[in-house]
Amino acid sequence: MDDVSHNNYIVPYRTIEEFKLFDLELLRLTLQGGSVFNWNQLAFQGDDAQAFCRNLGFELDNPADIALIERIRDEGIAYLSEVFSFSVPPSLRNADLLTLFHTAANPRSRHRRIYACTLLKAMHIINHFDAVEARQALKLADQELFRKAETRIYQTISQMMADRLPIVEFMGGRKQRASMVTKIISKDDPLSAQLFDKMRFRVVTATQNDVLPTISFLSRNLFPLNYILSGESYNTLFSFSSFVAQHPHLMRLADRLSTPLATEDSAYPVSNLHSSPRYRVVHWVADMPIRIENFEDAYTTDGVNPVPRPVIYVRAEIQILDRKSNRQNERGDASHKSYKQRQMEAVRDKLRIAPKPENEADTNAQT
Repeated sequence: MDDVSHNNYIVPYRTIEEFKLFDLELLRLTLQGGSVFNWNQLAFQGDDAQAFCRNLGFELDNPADIALIERIRDEGIAYLSEVFSFSVPPSLRNADLLTLFHTAANPRSRHRRIYACTLLKAMHIINHFDAVEARQALKLADQELFRKAETRIYQTISQMMADRLPIVEFMGGRKQRASMVTKIISKDDPLSAQLFDKMRFRVVTATQNDVLPTISFLSRNLFPLNYILSGESYNTLFSFSSFVAQHPHLMRLADRLSTPLATEDSAYPVSNLHSSPRYRVVHWVADMPIRIENFEDAYTTDGVNPVPRPVIYVRAEIQILDRKSNRQNERGDASHKSYKQRQMEAVRDKLRIAPKPENEADTNAQT
C-alpha cells in the first residue's frame, strides 16, 4: 500500500466567497492564535466532520483505527472520571469519533454538546501523548518519516498546481544539520530551545486575497487545526480582523465565531529574534498525521508499552505569503541574506569568534 493512500481524497479548494464557518475558525487559529481548548462548539457542517477525520489520518472503516479511537476514548472517559469526578453521559460512552464530532457541532443540544467537547479535548491530548510515546519506539528512522511527510506535501501542492490554483512558487525540504546547530545557538537559551523547522515549506500565492484560501486548503488536507502550535506561529502579513471587515461574507460568518473576532486580535509576535520588523509572512508550525503501514511490526514493544498504532505525527514549519510581499522581503534588511548575517553575528558573539577581516585570506581552507 502506498505511503499516502489515505490522503488520495483531496478536500476541494474554497474561495473566500465559498468559505464556511469552519474555514474562518481554522484561519483565526492560524493567523491570530488561540486554542481549540477555548471552544465549546465545533463548526462542522455537511461532510466537514468526515473530511476532518480523514485529515486526522484515521480510516473509520479500518478495524485497527477503530480500536485505537475506542482505546483513546475509553482512557479519556476514565481520566475525566478519576481526576475530576466528571461523568460522561451513557449515550456518549460508546460513541464513535464521527458521532462525537457531530454531537460537538450540534447547536440544538447544548448539554450534550458540552459533554462531547470536553471528552474530545481529553481525547486529543491523550492521543497526542500516546503518539509521542509510540514514536520513540518506532523502528523507522526520522529521515524515513520525513520522506513520507514530504511525499504527502509534494503530492498535494502538485495537485494544486495541476488544478491551476493560485500557487506561483513552492519550496521545501529539510534543514541541514549545521544550519540547525546555528539556529539553536542563536536562541536566548539554547539548551531549552526546540527546533520546529527540521522540515520547512514555503508557498507563494499570486495575490494577497489567495493567501487565506490556500491556508484553508492546506490545513484541511494536511495540517489539522487542532495540531497548530499557536505559540510557535506568527502572522506579520496583515491584520486578520481588518481583512475580514473588507469582505461582507466573512463578516457574516464572524458573528458566529466561537469567541468574538477582536478577542485575539493582536498578531503573533515575531518569535525569531533576527527577523526584520519589515518581514511579511504567515508562519505556522503544525503536526501532520502520518500513517504507518504494517504498523503492528513497526515498533519495538511488548505490545503494551507502547501499544502499536497506525498514526503518528511529524512536525513541520509552513510559510505562506503573496508574490508582492515576497518581492518586498527580498530587499534591504528584510532579505534572507540580511537575516542570516544578523543570526551569524549573534552566534559569533556567543561563541566569542571574531569576524575575519575582509582582506584576510582563509589560509586554513587550503590545508
